Amino acid sequence: MFGPWQTVYSRWRLWCERGVWDRAIEVLSLNQQGVLRFVDASHLKVHQDAHGGSGGREAQAIGHTRGGANSKLHAMVDGKGRLVKAILTAGQVNDARIGPDLVGGVRGVRIVCDKGYDSKAIRQAASRSGSFSCIPRRSGCLEPAPFHKGYYRKRHHVENFFQRIKRLRRIATRYDKLATVYFNFILLAAALDWIRSL
Repeated sequence: MFGPWQTVYSRWRLWCERGVWDRAIEVLSLNQQGVLRFVDASHLKVHQDAHGGSGGREAQAIGHTRGGANSKLHAMVDGKGRLVKAILTAGQVNDARIGPDLVGGVRGVRIVCDKGYDSKAIRQAASRSGSFSCIPRRSGCLEPAPFHKGYYRKRHHVENFFQRIKRLRRIATRYDKLATVYFNFILLAAALDWIRSL
């Protein structure tokens, strides 16, 4: 019905290389709503069959934590919990390290994160783009930072996004050896999530 699996896989790889699903998210994101953007990360379990991609585990965004082998999806969603921007890393990568890349270039919004993103670099990246950050300080920090409790209470939008896409077995557990193949399936799932909400 779909032809040889090699043909289907080659076409998918071609779409990944050409950024088809990145572009789909960009176009759908033109409909983003509200001034709040919610940022968080979620661990994704890596199946034993996903090991062995070219360049080794690090090159394929596979890490190891106490929970075993995993990858990590860092995501920014709009006021309705729909994906605006995402980055895939190895599971042990610190949220604050990826934060500046995630919030950089996002203009004129209020970026809401948890304490894991409490860093000067993230606040500066948001400010340079003309956005405001709403990140609670870690305990023990003496320097004050702007924080709005009302905005923070709405952080469940990003958690709801992770919950929705993880209902798909292919996303909840990573079976793909190549990070680019797996990440583009995440973008496809996010695009379908967008379409359902329109």
